[in-house]
Amino acid sequence: MSFKALQAHALARDIKLPPRARALERELRGVLRKASDLRVLRTTPQKILQLVSTLSEPPSNVANQLRDRGLLRNAYCIVGGDKNQDRDRGLRHFTRDDDAWFDFTITVREEHRQLTLLAYDFEIRFPAGGGAPFLRFDLNLPDHHNEHRELRSHMHPGSDDIILPWPRMSPTEALTMLVHDLRRATNRPKPRGPTAFEVDWFRETHAVLALQRPATVTSAP
Repeated sequence: MSFKALQAHALARDIKLPPRARALERELRGVLRKASDLRVLRTTPQKILQLVSTLSEPPSNVANQLRDRGLLRNAYCIVGGDKNQDRDRGLRHFTRDDDAWFDFTITVREEHRQLTLLAYDFEIRFPAGGGAPFLRFDLNLPDHHNEHRELRSHMHPGSDDIILPWPRMSPTEALTMLVHDLRRATNRPKPRGPTAFEVDWFRETHAVLALQRPATVTSAP
């Protein structure tokens, strides 16, 4: 089966959304608050209230893309924490009980009391020994360049350079997965040790990246 066929299947998946962006925001906040009450999320209810919000004016880069597609009117962004492509732990985020941490951004549009899901990104980063540095689940805007690769809905398995087809999810499904799932199997008492291949791969990768860094120029005293 080709990526094109897989993507058609992934995007055709039926998902249910509330009729309004604010209602979706409340639904997502409810998932987070319940997780905080259950202590699977360290982030407090007060902090959750600060981190989750609906923007009636999307950020300028998103607004420009929506405008180019004729989708800006009645579009909203629901954000949970700060978008964090550099994975800077100093930016606002949610933290799980196992020290994994995540944030998300969702773009929707209200039409005739019906909410249309346009895009999202949900990224979780794992502590050392977690098996992967991060996972990100993306749904790109319509007509994004990834769509021409049959990968508008996809997942990044610990690398920004590798993407795999992934079923389109409702935001609530995606958030629930980040909060409660993607954890080490409970019947395994400790992380599975890396093989010699993995150790060598990380060592060689770091060496290659070090060679690619621009030289630091220092001034003479």
